[in-house]
Amino acid sequence: MKITALARVGAAAATGVVLLTGGAVALAPAANAVGGHSRCTADANYTGKVRVANVNLRKGPGTSHKSYGQLTKGARVYVDCYRQPDITKQPWLYVKVKSGAHTGKRGWVRNDLVR
Repeated sequence: MKITALARVGAAAATGVVLLTGGAVALAPAANAVGGHSRCTADANYTGKVRVANVNLRKGPGTSHKSYGQLTKGARVYVDCYRQPDITKQPWLYVKVKSGAHTGKRGWVRNDLVR
């Protein structure tokens, strides 16, 4: 079977493959991103607390990404998943803030800043 086209389908993080075979069109099942975010490399699924004051909640996994604001020490976060860029770099956690000024907001926090 020859794959002749790729198409994006479904929700923001889901993708599918369109297969054209003799005039028939079939959609491959959409795959969900790990932990609900396309930049994640593994699931985490736990609740943690921010270890230090003034931790940036970032738009992406890295210091080059914009900060949505700062989390205070002790703020609770639910960790959906994480991204490990490579073995020499600190992992980044994709979190949903559960307490404090940014409650309900999702973003990225460096792993060593959450316990």
